Amino acid sequence: MNKKIYVDNFVVWQESENEKLPDFSFIPPMMRRRMSDFEKIAVGLAGKIAPETPNYTTVFASKFGEWGQTIELIQQFFNDNEMSPAGFSNSVHNASAGLFSLLTKNTNSYTSIAAGDNTLEMAILKALSETNDVMVVFANEHNPEIYNNILKTPQNAFGMAFMIKNDGKRRISVSHGTNDAKTLTFESVADFLYGRTNYITTKNWTMQND
Repeated sequence: MNKKIYVDNFVVWQESENEKLPDFSFIPPMMRRRMSDFEKIAVGLAGKIAPETPNYTTVFASKFGEWGQTIELIQQFFNDNEMSPAGFSNSVHNASAGLFSLLTKNTNSYTSIAAGDNTLEMAILKALSETNDVMVVFANEHNPEIYNNILKTPQNAFGMAFMIKNDGKRRISVSHGTNDAKTLTFESVADFLYGRTNYITTKNWTMQND
């Protein structure tokens, strides 16, 4: 893989004691009242960098997706022997991508990806395979309380969104990866976007500032 791309616009967010969710006030009230926390994170971050003209494809990615909503549905079925149709529609993995396309009136294609620890890497790889401009959105919500005794460390909410374009100011070279590369992390990509590191690499691809 050898190509030139441009990454100019991005946003990176992490949950803090004072901010449990990013700003999503631009989403119409009727829509956001029905949205889960995960959707507010993913769609909220995507909306911060969305171009005015919806002429781009989108790649939404999450390791855990709507696990909070899914746990609620399981508990509801266990207690009441039924599930909320609205809750179910929010629990599917492409719910955020669908909501964002409705919000922006973007009729171009979108993809939702879940690939375990390799989710972020696969999302970027998918974006690199496209020929037009692509928005990449990667997000995870705070872990449901039921997982507190299972996880080694609590899973705080975090997310990022960035545009991979065919022109712009910050040019990046993409080449073949290295076999000894470590698993790509949210922190390493954030450092690259902010310019704190000059390159990131995986087994499939390497990105380096020109």
